[in-house]
Amino acid sequence: MRARFDESLAEGQRAQELDPLSPDIVSQLGYVHLLTRRYDESIAQFQKALDLYPSAAGIRAELAWAYAMKGMYRQAIAEYDKIADQDKAVAPENQLVADGRGWVYAVAGRQGDALKIAQQVKELSSHTYIDSYQFATIYAGLGDKDEVFRLLEKGYEQHSSGMVYLAVDPFWYRMRSDPRFADLLRRIGLPQPE
Repeated sequence: MRARFDESLAEGQRAQELDPLSPDIVSQLGYVHLLTRRYDESIAQFQKALDLYPSAAGIRAELAWAYAMKGMYRQAIAEYDKIADQDKAVAPENQLVADGRGWVYAVAGRQGDALKIAQQVKELSSHTYIDSYQFATIYAGLGDKDEVFRLLEKGYEQHSSGMVYLAVDPFWYRMRSDPRFADLLRRIGLPQPE
């Protein structure tokens, strides 16, 4: 991902004007705001998207991430509590939502809950593909840099589709000063974050 946020915002706003009732378009604009650290705008967009599609687990998870980025952990956890149990359980089809939940718990100071999710993901990995990029987010929340980079290296080897977001995903803010982060970006061919 090439961090062309101004263009992304302009295109997203235009798309929303053309189809204001599309929860996907509305939420994608919210995600661009999240990537640019415009958390209030991100929260507003995700709430709009949830007005259109209240049971969308992925959108509700993204709203929780925006709250957590602002340090609003109680609200972040409350959003995860609104997701149906089967949609946030650690399962092959829920990796993004489940791993994000682990990250929210970690940054909210609920390390035990985050580690419980991490253990469930490890157990799941014994019989199905686990996206190591997504899994690493839990350890980023816990501040375990060695495990983060072990998993990101595995994601790099697996050609995880999430690796293209490495330079811009907010989960990695505390990892950026580590030389391993710059090395991964270089090998992937992504620019260094500003």
